[in-house]
Amino acid sequence: MAARRKHKRGYKFTEKTQSKRGMLALFFAVVSLAIFITVVFYSFQSRGNGSMYLGSAGVASMILSVIALGLAVVSLREENSFKLFPYLSTVVSFLMAGVWIALYAVGFAL
Repeated sequence: MAARRKHKRGYKFTEKTQSKRGMLALFFAVVSLAIFITVVFYSFQSRGNGSMYLGSAGVASMILSVIALGLAVVSLREENSFKLFPYLSTVVSFLMAGVWIALYAVGFAL
C-alpha cells in the first residue's frame, strides 16, 4: 500500500505536487505580457518614435516568452504533478510568443 502523507485537514491520498516549472513558465509568460502592454503603451505615447531602451525591452520580452514556452512544454511531461499550471502556462506563453513573433515579422515586412 502506498504511503499516505498527513495533510492539514486529514489524509492526502495522492503524491502529486504542483509543477514548479509550470509555475515558473506562467510567471515568465505573465511578465512578458506586462512588458508587452508597457512597451505598446509607451510606443503609442511617443507616436512610434520609441527609444532604444523600449526596443531592447521588447526583444528581451520576446526571448522571455520563448523561454516560458519551452519551460511549459517541458513541464507538461512531468510525472506525478498536477497539470493546471503546465496547461495554463503553455496557452499563455504560446499566445505571447506568437504575438511577439508576429509583431516583429510585420515590423520587418514593412
